[in-house]
Amino acid sequence: MQPIFFTKLSTIGNNYLILNYLEQPELSLDYANLAKHITNPRTGILADGIIILLPSQLADFKMIIYNRDGSRAKTCGNGLRLIGHYLLEIERFNQPQIKIETDANVSILTHEEDLITVDLGLAHSLIDPCHPLSLKSQVTDYCGDIETPYGIWQADIISMGNPHFIIYTDDDHEAFEEEMERISKNYDVNVGMLTVINSNELLLTTYERGSGLTSACGTNAAAAVASAVARRQVNPYELITVHLPGGDLYLKWNEEAHLLAIGSCTKICCGTYFFESKRGCLKIDDPLN
Repeated sequence: MQPIFFTKLSTIGNNYLILNYLEQPELSLDYANLAKHITNPRTGILADGIIILLPSQLADFKMIIYNRDGSRAKTCGNGLRLIGHYLLEIERFNQPQIKIETDANVSILTHEEDLITVDLGLAHSLIDPCHPLSLKSQVTDYCGDIETPYGIWQADIISMGNPHFIIYTDDDHEAFEEEMERISKNYDVNVGMLTVINSNELLLTTYERGSGLTSACGTNAAAAVASAVARRQVNPYELITVHLPGGDLYLKWNEEAHLLAIGSCTKICCGTYFFESKRGCLKIDDPLN
């Protein structure tokens, strides 16, 4: 069996296993298959996915993300903050900011003590001609119709490096969980059901492609804030609290129209996973309470 060393970190209910290959050669593995096994509580340790940490030729570090179903994600807002926390812990985040390469782009991370801020960049419409969202955007620039059993819904169709549908409702989000799953699978997108509480607070539930209903999704929260700012539902340039099933995430639309996500992270444990292509076993070296 191939030993794989990991560290499990968590933020607002999102849990990822970090595999660090900064100082050692990357293992030749089927990471999609590994992700399915190591994140399965029957064959590994429960998590939303794995993040492989590597050297980068474009930035300070590179991360590759696999969801727990084995699909590869282009980026992950909460995963970026977890990587920032991990790099702080291993004393590789000593400068004011670092750049992390993902499959989508290069993101900038800063920190104040153990509070990590990630610059997720501009939100773009996924409706041609795919312009960045701005305070001058018109609803027709980024909003489209989707057919549902409830009738025609309007969805704000936004990219944060990965695709999102943001759907507004004043109803209980739980009533639409099955429909969120159907939309996500039919359109291959992350789906966010969004309720505006006031000009500085949002309530969001996310169905994340590759993971299902999730405690939190950083890029979906960023897409929700971008949508709400463009629609004049929340204030730009101010801290917006997004209430998620796993806890609160804080975001800001800054003067450059970039979305900043701010929050803390927690180390859960580290250990060794012994992996074969069809099975694996787990050893926890350092459980934390």
